[in-house]
Amino acid sequence: MIRNLFGASAMALALSSPAFAQEQKPLTETCPNLTAEEIEAIENYKGEFSENAWYARAYCVSVEEAERRMEIQNRGAIGPRTEPGPPPPPPAPDDSLGLLAQTLHEKEGDTFAGLWIQHRPTYGVMVAFTRDAASTLAKYTSDPLYVPVDRPGPSLTELRAAQDQLMRDLQALSVNWFGMGGNEATGKIEVRLGQSADPIRQAAARGEIELPDFVVFEEPDPFPIAAPPVPPGDARVKGFPQFAYRTDGMARTLVGVPDVPARLELRDGCLWLSPEGEEPRIAVWEQSMALDLTDSGKVAVMNRFSGAKVYADSDVVLMGLQPGEVAPPNDVVGADSCPGPYRVVRGIVPREVWDKQRRDAAIAGRTQELGSRAAAEADYAADMARVAELKAWRAHALAEHGDVIASIYVNEDQGAAHMFHTDVLTRDELVPETLRPFVTGQVVPQGGTALEAARADIAAQIAAAGLDARVSIEEIGGFVDLYPADLAALSQAAVAGKITFPPLVRIMADNQSAIYRQDIPLRRDPEAIWYPLEAHPDFATIRALVEETPIMRPEPSPTDHNSSIWVARKPSRAGSLQQTHWLIASGYTLQEIQTLRAAGFDPIEALEDMNGRQTIEKRALTATDIVVAEPVAIDLADAGGDGFASTVRWRVVEVLKGDARPGEELRQRLASGERTDEAGVTRYGQSNDEPSLLPGLPTSLEPGSRWILHLSDALYTHAAYVQGGEGAARSDGDWYVAVSWMAPSQIDVDGMALPVTNYPEPIPLDELRERIAPIQRALGLEQSGEKQ
Repeated sequence: MIRNLFGASAMALALSSPAFAQEQKPLTETCPNLTAEEIEAIENYKGEFSENAWYARAYCVSVEEAERRMEIQNRGAIGPRTEPGPPPPPPAPDDSLGLLAQTLHEKEGDTFAGLWIQHRPTYGVMVAFTRDAASTLAKYTSDPLYVPVDRPGPSLTELRAAQDQLMRDLQALSVNWFGMGGNEATGKIEVRLGQSADPIRQAAARGEIELPDFVVFEEPDPFPIAAPPVPPGDARVKGFPQFAYRTDGMARTLVGVPDVPARLELRDGCLWLSPEGEEPRIAVWEQSMALDLTDSGKVAVMNRFSGAKVYADSDVVLMGLQPGEVAPPNDVVGADSCPGPYRVVRGIVPREVWDKQRRDAAIAGRTQELGSRAAAEADYAADMARVAELKAWRAHALAEHGDVIASIYVNEDQGAAHMFHTDVLTRDELVPETLRPFVTGQVVPQGGTALEAARADIAAQIAAAGLDARVSIEEIGGFVDLYPADLAALSQAAVAGKITFPPLVRIMADNQSAIYRQDIPLRRDPEAIWYPLEAHPDFATIRALVEETPIMRPEPSPTDHNSSIWVARKPSRAGSLQQTHWLIASGYTLQEIQTLRAAGFDPIEALEDMNGRQTIEKRALTATDIVVAEPVAIDLADAGGDGFASTVRWRVVEVLKGDARPGEELRQRLASGERTDEAGVTRYGQSNDEPSLLPGLPTSLEPGSRWILHLSDALYTHAAYVQGGEGAARSDGDWYVAVSWMAPSQIDVDGMALPVTNYPEPIPLDELRERIAPIQRALGLEQSGEKQ
């Protein structure tokens, strides 16, 4: 639930259909043109899709007319394919709205200006051209549904190209905007800015950018309340870091994001935040917040929408941040004397105000549930008394069993708690009997003492090295997560001996992905990526096997709507087509599938079971080659048309599955690596599913290190085609990618295979070798090479 913690701005959710605004009045008033029979059909709609009744109510038409219009809009809609190969061509360009738009865009691109549906006063599809609309449209359709419109201004091609260029220009100028879109009906590019448009117009006047006359800027309204002036000579606050642009117009979805209690303090002229569970950091404020020094005895921060204030050296509550909001902005103003590290503030309220809001909301909800305010207040008071007991127990338990308990979260709204603890002690051994009904437990790998020691250790090293990084404890996985602002700088510091990573520290990067090129002919047909697979000689016979194979899938429980059950069902025609695609993409032939099934291993089930039912054997079936290998060369900047950024050459030490040979070199393509952006800046990006190609980091490919790799040359060929189109895959020998559900695993001194990702769990190399061996033998091959 999103809440307005500081009264800054209201966010309303509105349904696009005007039907809901009319539901308060009877249709006899809102739609006097409808007959009694037509109104009855709307109010008691018996059809399959309720949207038809909503549409009829919104536009005062009969159900039959609503269904006719919806059918027009849905013509040409693409559902899942059930048969291989491209669909048959449509009978005419005007067979559907989408096909007509595509045809006009391709053949009349110089003048075609767009296509949209008009619902009132008459229903029709408006087809716009910059000139000669009637004669041009007549070449493609005579259907009166389509109405020609002469709309001067840019063509649709010009409108989209100008919008793309404007986005690049605004990014280069570091201008912030909340929304941008091309309006085909008006021929305008409408931009909702988070700041003044003056810098844009000035850049255009200097000739740095082109600014077409069909670009319209909507600048933000001034704040209702002016920022208080700083009294002359007042030096209590040295700096007030803020976003360089407005953020109050950005949409925010905060479902499931908890609020964070914190302490706001004035230290050495800067406002610091100490949120629960986080390192203290200097606050960086939104533009809607202003420093208020009008009271000589108090330092305040005022909301320029509501006038509400929070004060330094007081308890506050922060609105929770979504993952994309955590990183401080690159452009911070007013920070000369308060250079960070920063903590973003996107909503803040005094603790006492938050407590009252929470109490009022809790009592209101309980009043509705229990039937009286007196009962609600009594129930709330009992919960709050228990909260005090839970907090006292938490403090004692963490002090006494910090080696076992990672953390205890107290839900103050419900008077309950959740405890993360290791399996050294049970929940009942850790929780007093009187509190057990209100405390749930969850077993995790590490206790709080070890986690806090690792957190404090790496935080101190980061500070001493002068690096910028965020550090947090992740109890469920048993890690200390390190979010570096500059991964390359962290690598350099580690190589220089300034950083030694504690065993529980895990580096979290921005997760660079392979590039999916949009500017290739392949994108004209979204199904085209599958056509080469459907040309495989075994496709039809493999699909026949798939269609006869029941697959376990989760379905809603017939008795418990809050849970699901696993049910074995044969796939639909569309499902069997998709399953066969992935079998062929994984490199399987009919003979291999039959051979493996005869030995008790089913690749058909294995691929489907990657969704929640993985095992070591099933993961092994998805790879063409599983090897123990050492890195021998890394090319950080080896970009190509296949979408990948780098290449690692491996020397095979041991073969667990596949026909590779010990001593052979394999080449793997990775998404991690260096890329150069449009501005000519080269940066290293890291995929979280891959080892680090930079040295000195916990998952780095260091010389002499050994790794277990689940590779596939077939998947590389398919991925390269999907990402780059025809001819994108490298063809000078064999190239591989790691299968997506089994990240590379480093082998430690004890022979444990440690994946670079959280899942799956580490496993002894000996066990992995033993469990994969029957699959290798079923393929008529033997494991070989040097055993560790």
